[in-house]
Amino acid sequence: MYYDITFGIVSPNDDELTPVEIDRLLAQGYFRHNLNMASYEMMYFDDKMQGVLPLRCEVQSDMFSKSQRKKINQSLRKFQVEITPLNITEEHETLYSEYRKERFDEENKSLLQYFGVDDEEDLGLLPFETMQISFYQDNKLIAASYFDVGEQSIASLMAMYDHNFKQEGLGFISMLLEMKWALESKKDWYYPGYTLDQPSCFDYKLRLPNVQAFNWKKEWEDWKNIDLKLTKRYKTLHALEDIVEDINKTCLVKGHVAEEQNFFTSMWHDMFDFTQAVEAPIYGSFPIGQYHQMVVIYDPVQDQFVVKPHIFKMESGLTKEITTRDPEEISTLINAYFTYLQIIDVRITQAIDDFQEVLNNSNLEFDTVEVMGNASRHPNYKWLSLKNGNIHWMIMTFWDNDRRQFFYHPLTFKYHQKRWVSPFGLCTAEVALLKISSYIETKEEDWEDLLSETE
Repeated sequence: MYYDITFGIVSPNDDELTPVEIDRLLAQGYFRHNLNMASYEMMYFDDKMQGVLPLRCEVQSDMFSKSQRKKINQSLRKFQVEITPLNITEEHETLYSEYRKERFDEENKSLLQYFGVDDEEDLGLLPFETMQISFYQDNKLIAASYFDVGEQSIASLMAMYDHNFKQEGLGFISMLLEMKWALESKKDWYYPGYTLDQPSCFDYKLRLPNVQAFNWKKEWEDWKNIDLKLTKRYKTLHALEDIVEDINKTCLVKGHVAEEQNFFTSMWHDMFDFTQAVEAPIYGSFPIGQYHQMVVIYDPVQDQFVVKPHIFKMESGLTKEITTRDPEEISTLINAYFTYLQIIDVRITQAIDDFQEVLNNSNLEFDTVEVMGNASRHPNYKWLSLKNGNIHWMIMTFWDNDRRQFFYHPLTFKYHQKRWVSPFGLCTAEVALLKISSYIETKEEDWEDLLSETE
């Protein structure tokens, strides 16, 4: 991993999540995520990368302000409020579905699934002691919130409300009632989740009493002392903006700062090879042609930049990657890759054009003939896609350095096997078309022996 970031998952399947252990994890910046405890320093939210700041409040007898005490008392008089162990009823499920749809435009997710299970019976298998606050008016459920109970702390999970009662501020009031419950239960800490290092919908939590934030250095600080310009997201973004601006002064390729939307999904499931995501949440992108890019990744710990080609690899003698703070050194490397790729691109384009010319002069016809590409197939990252009904061919180009010419590798897609197969290996364009024509005109069963020998 090129980018150093705090990211952790504790699963109840792997660790014994006792109340004492939950307290310890909360104090280290973890929070509940479905059936796991998770900790991550950044997240992709509202279509942009955000710095995450876990919050907590010290529970004290005099913590509520006069106006907050008034809100609590007014709510207790106005609504019927029940605090019980977790009890998901049909009313709660309906309220949750409507709330998610209204606020986040999400459907097809149940309240049970929020807690990480599909069946109500499975809730009892989770290691968390979860409490539920329900607000009723005229015997109708209008709001609810949920919190986990540790040994010396409680952690707020989620609040939902009927949007007809939005002006009542029941989301915030439910947090005040959770803190009141923590005080009466002699708990020391209340964890309301997190906020972000940019203005967000979570900022209402900062109105709670005694708010502290986790600075990702194993320290909690009073919120008023938190410097948002010291978050890893902020420092990374501005370091990259400065270096990209300097690189662009001398680089043939003009770059920009980009955000990797799939970074956290890839890290969560260890799927970078599959998703082909850049191994950094924010990075400098220098596109080379349609299919390649050089990336500049900031190392916030060493205050250095790692520069490398993303996905594609070349046996060209070029440096695979460098670590530096010198924009001219970065520009020189990117220019070298750009020049080399331009030469390869000219060759491949000419080879594809030559094949298409031979195809145009033949008696073969296809419904579609398209040039396709994928950087991970470098140096054969461009190919021809030929489709005719259920027949699909991929014509790859391969440079023969000894003969100083391109040869072609036709592959056809076997739908019943869900894979590409090579009926006859490398050949010239003319020979490839002759063999494709013969393959199409002959029943596929006659090719089974040949295919089994060449696959």
